[in-house]
Amino acid sequence: MSLIVLIGVTGSGKSTVARELSERYGLALHETDAAVEARLGASMHSLIVQRDPRLPDTAREEADRLLSLDEGIVTLGASQPLDPATASSIDRARANGAIVVELSADLSAVSRREGLGAPRSVGLGAPRAVLTQLMKQAREAYASVADATVDTSERTPQEVAELVACACKLTSDY
Repeated sequence: MSLIVLIGVTGSGKSTVARELSERYGLALHETDAAVEARLGASMHSLIVQRDPRLPDTAREEADRLLSLDEGIVTLGASQPLDPATASSIDRARANGAIVVELSADLSAVSRREGLGAPRSVGLGAPRAVLTQLMKQAREAYASVADATVDTSERTPQEVAELVACACKLTSDY
């Protein structure tokens, strides 16, 4: 067994699928966002909204620490693979046998999961247009570090977990 690393945009299902895999295969689950929250004593939402200056370095350090583990499941924040230092940590983890799986989702699925279809003030701009651009940039970075990609758009978490398990050779059905 080795380390499984899940990457993907916000709303792609990383946390949900990681919990499913953890329960199904008895693997330890390590979420970088949770590690950052524990270390800084605040929710990720408040750290981002308040633009906490400690956030980037702490996120980078926690990702590096978790990516150095020998076994388990690690989820990275959506923007972490775009950071050059974290991308290097991902490369080191892969060199040590980690398998990196990108969970992808189309704009419609992400919008639905993240509640972007809800009524909002016009002053907030066009979140779907911004998200489309961010997703495009992220996919390019993810492609450079992922060993496999699983589209979660129209699949249940259980179906996605099964596909990830096959990609990581956790099942004999590959």
